Amino acid sequence: MEEEAQPTHAAGSNQDALLLPVEVITEILARLPAKSVGRFRCVSRAWCAMLSADYFVDLHLRRANRPDHPRLLLTAIGSDYDDYLHSWRPGGAVEKLVPDNFSDGVIVPVTKPCRGLILVRGTGNGGYFVCNPSRGDVVALPDTEAPMKMTRRVKLFEPHPSPFFFDVSYGLGYCTLRKEFKAVRLFSDHDFETGIVKSTNCEVFVLGRLEYWRPTAEQPPLHRVDETKPAVFLNGYLHFLCHDGGIVTFSISNETFGSLLPPSGFDDAASMVMELDGCLCLCYGEPDSEELYHVFVLRDYKEGRWEMLSCIDRTTWPESDRMLLGSLWMAPLGTYHSDGGQKIMFGTGACKVFVVDVDNTAPQMLFTPDDTIIGSCDDDNIPALGLYEESLVAVGRTSEENISSSPIAQAWFNILKRLPVRSVLELSLVCREWRAMIMTDHFIHSHVVHANLNKSPRIMFIMDPRFGMYMDLENFTDGRGPHLISSLVCSQPVHGLNVGSCSSWDFLCNPAIGYCEHISFDDNDGTFFAGRIGLGYDLEINKHVVVHITYKEENFETRYYELQCKMRYVNHEQWRPLDPPPRPVAATPPTFVNGKIYWMVEPNLGPVSEICEIVSFDIQTLEFEVLQGPPCSHDSGHMTILQLQDALCVTCSDRKVNTIDVWMMEDCGPWLMKYHIELEKFLPDYLSENTTPLAVDPKNGRILLNAGWSLGYYDPKTAEIETIYTEDIPEHGFRFCPIICQESLVWPYSPT
Repeated sequence: MEEEAQPTHAAGSNQDALLLPVEVITEILARLPAKSVGRFRCVSRAWCAMLSADYFVDLHLRRANRPDHPRLLLTAIGSDYDDYLHSWRPGGAVEKLVPDNFSDGVIVPVTKPCRGLILVRGTGNGGYFVCNPSRGDVVALPDTEAPMKMTRRVKLFEPHPSPFFFDVSYGLGYCTLRKEFKAVRLFSDHDFETGIVKSTNCEVFVLGRLEYWRPTAEQPPLHRVDETKPAVFLNGYLHFLCHDGGIVTFSISNETFGSLLPPSGFDDAASMVMELDGCLCLCYGEPDSEELYHVFVLRDYKEGRWEMLSCIDRTTWPESDRMLLGSLWMAPLGTYHSDGGQKIMFGTGACKVFVVDVDNTAPQMLFTPDDTIIGSCDDDNIPALGLYEESLVAVGRTSEENISSSPIAQAWFNILKRLPVRSVLELSLVCREWRAMIMTDHFIHSHVVHANLNKSPRIMFIMDPRFGMYMDLENFTDGRGPHLISSLVCSQPVHGLNVGSCSSWDFLCNPAIGYCEHISFDDNDGTFFAGRIGLGYDLEINKHVVVHITYKEENFETRYYELQCKMRYVNHEQWRPLDPPPRPVAATPPTFVNGKIYWMVEPNLGPVSEICEIVSFDIQTLEFEVLQGPPCSHDSGHMTILQLQDALCVTCSDRKVNTIDVWMMEDCGPWLMKYHIELEKFLPDYLSENTTPLAVDPKNGRILLNAGWSLGYYDPKTAEIETIYTEDIPEHGFRFCPIICQESLVWPYSPT
């Protein structure tokens, strides 16, 4: 009987590939970039399981990264900035990695890669993040933009304030026993006159496990740390460089502290600690000077024996090199193998890379961003680059993912988000898990929406705008009433915040939790102008926006005027200039509706208009537009603009008959008269020139009216007013200032 011929396969077919041993396939794939491995996971379920296994992740980390071929993460913002982080290796081209839009500030690498994960921060209170640039994964560390321990927040319902610290230093490490990453931060507080450290505190955040910082069981030693000197992870320990030159060590596995002494003759000027060729390295020397730059390595960890690796004398460098490499920041990045020897590779604040050998020869330039896709970079005193590794290690789940993955957590989330602020704050003390959930931005934004659905307006009075003192209407007694103020206005709430103006300054506030931030301006001449500041909210990026408009010049006789305008996002330091609106704005508070801030147009300045006009500012496009208002005349009385029932409204008073017409524009449609309020029989408490609607009660449709000394609900069905609070009519134009307060946990920190 003839034997059957074995099937033959064309060269390069898929079936031939299957004949390769699995070990060979894994060795090949382990040398590929992480993004390529991610694509190969889509080949089949078997390959997905194989390439996701812990064994392969560890193998890839070793094979895809060669010590003699370092890669750099470039975070600098150059002249050709394209919103991306980049990578570069000696002899190669600059490559795009991931977008850098996960922080409000410039991204700065804080640590070297820890199994591929890098701790980065955003400048200007942009917060801390753990990032794997190979995968494009980023997870934000909670409570890092303005840590609670470093922010003086006098909260309502908090009899014992939290401890306060001035300094902090962060680090990232990996526990091989538990196979978990830990972010660690060390706080310190010192006396400014003596410099003596009064207290320290250390907290740990476990990635992917817990959503809160927890204190370490052991109290850290009394040393002062600095945020510009992050901890270095080496041999299972984090190393924090302190102001006195000492080094505090922290064991990632058992969370105990130790200490190391600096090398003899150590000078704390511009010192930093890092890892160099597997050893702890300590450098000091002013980067932008001709001082000696010392590089020490810890050769014997147990004995604490330091060895000077190099003493760089930059005065011996050629003048061209000194000019090119002069920088406000300079630090060793790693070792560089060249011509059979090792050199020290340095980076600068202008994103330049050079190497020197230990014998202090002239520097050799390796990289400058000028002729790359990054473009030329301005020098800075912060790191513009760091090391980078190919890695398949995941950064862990976000807080939202942790909540959604747990039915119990999701259930409590849905319950707590509907409760008043005071109840939520009290329940945050139940356990750390609840407190962590309540502190997330996801919960805070969701709570603002759900805790105020179909609720009657919560009315508070501004007692003292200087110190953020507010009081609920229900707390007033016969012997105590609201303060009367002549020049004070406050906006309706915008996603949990209000904005207001006094004669010489403006303020941002959340009366529900006693938050108040003063907003000062260089161009403030002390003149009270009620329309100078508007507040909006961008739903796409979940940020409040403040817009400031002032008159540089105004002449009511010639109708000539000149405006200046600027804006900033709340929590941002920098104001952004804007082209002023095409019409002059009136001295009445603006309002925010559906993504736009609206101002009334001043009828006595600029071009003459026969109709009522409105200026709108689109929060997303950052552009002004002129709209036609309702068919009202400025001659008949006072006009205001506001939001009622989620629609844009304009109120027009008629001083002759003491009435107020409320015009409403719904869904960009035509103007319709929604309410006609007759106040003649309620004189002298309610005068149309002084009365302004504040809100509509969604439960019964009654309109809350503020007359400056009387506060009451007007019922459109019966045309009657129920006065809920009144004062004797004051003299000299003094009024009380009621404010509609939302149940809100929104607490922006002051950029300063």
